Amino acid sequence: MGEDQWRPCCSGEDRISSLPDELLQEILVRLCCTCAAVRTRLLSRRWRRVWPHPLELVLDDDDPDAPPRASFLDAVDAAIGACPAPTLERLLISLSPVGDSPPVPAGRVARWLRFASQCVVGKLSLYAPSPNDDREEVMLELPTCKGAKKITLFLAESWRLQLPPAGLFMALTSLWIHIGHMEGSELTALVCTRCPRLKSLSLFTTLVATFDFTIRSDSLLLVSLSCLKNTRRLEIVAPRLKKLFLSHVIEARISAPKLAKLAWHGEVYDPHRHQFVDVGRRLKLLEIGSSESIVSSFMRQFDEVDELKLEFNTGIASYGRFLNETNKLPKCKTLSVTLFWDDHGLTPTLLHLLKSCNGTRTLSIVLSSYAFLGSSCPLSCYCRFEENSGTDDISLNSLEEVKITSYESPHGELEFVEYLSRCNPPFLKRLVIKNMIQADKETCEKIRNMFRPSIEVEFYASSTWACVNQSEE
Repeated sequence: MGEDQWRPCCSGEDRISSLPDELLQEILVRLCCTCAAVRTRLLSRRWRRVWPHPLELVLDDDDPDAPPRASFLDAVDAAIGACPAPTLERLLISLSPVGDSPPVPAGRVARWLRFASQCVVGKLSLYAPSPNDDREEVMLELPTCKGAKKITLFLAESWRLQLPPAGLFMALTSLWIHIGHMEGSELTALVCTRCPRLKSLSLFTTLVATFDFTIRSDSLLLVSLSCLKNTRRLEIVAPRLKKLFLSHVIEARISAPKLAKLAWHGEVYDPHRHQFVDVGRRLKLLEIGSSESIVSSFMRQFDEVDELKLEFNTGIASYGRFLNETNKLPKCKTLSVTLFWDDHGLTPTLLHLLKSCNGTRTLSIVLSSYAFLGSSCPLSCYCRFEENSGTDDISLNSLEEVKITSYESPHGELEFVEYLSRCNPPFLKRLVIKNMIQADKETCEKIRNMFRPSIEVEFYASSTWACVNQSEE
């Protein structure tokens, strides 16, 4: 640029302010650093009114261009102080838990939350590492956010959330709290009385003391309690609830007449301690994912499930229980089974599942082996009996699709595929095999020839899932 081109700017002319609004908005949107974008209002008072709306502030110190922790904290304060809009559609403040970074002052985080309570009308997301070096508990008030619709808090263990004495989260529909601590009575009040429009709740946190936690809500549609430590007894009364995820629940009483999707993980099911008092007999999804759960009595509560997802550890000690619990399954259109096993015979195990697939259209099997541990089942094991590898009593008149995925599995899938072809499912349309150890070109062709030409057979490589062989058109 020549000297004469610079002269008008040096004489006081503001060329930026003369640009069209649309171009100014495009410049702001394309800035990589939100902090810098907010501070552009200092260049011209006109920029304040051309900020794109709805405005979003994304302040993430994991960004490659972000300054060191101490400077980043100052940048967050500066960005909030310079924010030109009275309302924010989204505010995200994320501080990664880097070991060498200094602790995050509690007063600063509290100030950010107060700002959010006044300005955020969309989504608030806060990711805050420990506020101190010694990990002692530090109080953090969650102010009433009247306009926020979604709140996501990812907190270090040492944070203890508190509620203000009064106030409602009138617009809040989604609440997600991960880690941190909270009084059971305050958490109950937050969910039951102070969020009248809450539809989605996800908790992975710890109660300060042992407490009987209760959820009573006429608005909740989804509840996920992946871990709620120090909960002695859980009660859920939610007449509109459709999706429920529970993990490690010692005692529970559930009333949810519209429940459609249910996941149970991590705790031995006991019908005396875990009561579903007002739940229908039919579900869209039932997911059971615990190697220790006794699930047969749980599944008997439901006559029909659109999709049944099971996870089993068929180790030496639990193999007999696996057979008993899967001897009769609820009628389901899709059966998805994840098996972790300890050098048992793969074919008898999978044939046993096929015998329980009455009415199933799609069968998905995920295999992951513990065989590298060096253990082996005894010669007297059920899986070694030759009569348990028969196919005469297997009827697959509804089966249309089979998917087999292997992770570090021993050789055995090929044998099972051979048995599957002998069953000759009359309506089978598609067979998908992913990550098969023996899936060289010759083996792929061999498997294709086992089935009718009309059946689509697909093989996918282990690393990229790229299709390495597929049935011809």
